[in-house]
Amino acid sequence: LSKNQFISSSWCRKNNIPTVYLSRMVKSGLLEQVTKGLYIAANSGNYDDFYIFQYQYKKTIFSYETSLYLLGLTDKNISTFDVTVENHYKFATPPVNATVHYVNNNLFNLGITEVKTNFGNTVKTYSAERTVCDFIKDKDKCDYEIYIKLLKNFASMKNKNITLLEQYAKAMNITEKVLSALEVLI
Repeated sequence: LSKNQFISSSWCRKNNIPTVYLSRMVKSGLLEQVTKGLYIAANSGNYDDFYIFQYQYKKTIFSYETSLYLLGLTDKNISTFDVTVENHYKFATPPVNATVHYVNNNLFNLGITEVKTNFGNTVKTYSAERTVCDFIKDKDKCDYEIYIKLLKNFASMKNKNITLLEQYAKAMNITEKVLSALEVLI
């Protein structure tokens, strides 16, 4: 394993590698177990907290401020994760380092995209267009400074997709709010 590269017990099983080797490598100091079923080379240094979180909580999608960070739309450090799950989802063990947002099942998959973390691992987050809609929908619950900065950053993005933004706004029933928030900027 190279630095910050993970190996999982499920990957070993899929590739017909007995998982007992993982235990042996942990005992010999070659691997560290970072969470149940997930291992990394010993003494790798920093861990990819985004990847580890989503490995533990597979049904979550990074959203709100965490999406902004992963999409490069904010430089604010993330101390807790914002994640979204479907309304009916129940955690076996609720995450302690996250704010959980629940959405209607028909909106959950809207705007999911995959991005690379700073460590090169792939995680799921909402697109910039979906994130803008979420912030506009929940404007009263959001940090005003982050909200304004998001709108300005989105307006100046070269690869923004206004058609997609309009589709998401329509699906979320917030078309007028989105048009009102962005008409000054775009």
